[in-house]
Amino acid sequence: MHSARTAAFLLGAWIMGSLFMIFVATQNFATADRLASSGNETARALLRAMAGQENQLFFVNWERAQLLLALALTGFLLFGMATRLLASLSGVLVILGAYQHFQVTPQMIALTAQLNAAAPANQFARLHAIYGVLEVVKLLIALALALLVLPRWRRRAPAQIDVQPVDYAHHGHVDG
Repeated sequence: MHSARTAAFLLGAWIMGSLFMIFVATQNFATADRLASSGNETARALLRAMAGQENQLFFVNWERAQLLLALALTGFLLFGMATRLLASLSGVLVILGAYQHFQVTPQMIALTAQLNAAAPANQFARLHAIYGVLEVVKLLIALALALLVLPRWRRRAPAQIDVQPVDYAHHGHVDG
């Protein structure tokens, strides 16, 4: 049952990492807006651009971590727990994470330098929406997997001990 524990740990790391990244992304822009509230529009734009750069760095690295977590989780579910259904769900996490990391994020990063123009801004907004939807879908899949894995982890059967009954009445008298 160590595979179920490992899978539960990996899912917990995924869920906590996702929740942390939601917090980080929103706080970076909120902090930039708060700092620039009394300043001019140029300072606000500069601070928001810096927050965007930080978020890009954080999200690219989180995507890499998600890919590693998803690959490890899929391996533990497929080979350790021998459950194809759960491994398939985890495989979906790998596919979504890879699509996000290798398709969506590079396009978003390439467009950030051109956001002043209307067309790139619309395309960036579309990609940003896709990114957000992918994050929510991955988090929901991770939560569903956790709900399916945790009962297996908790359902461990205690080690059985065979105890042979002894009939002391027929084996002689034990003095003590």
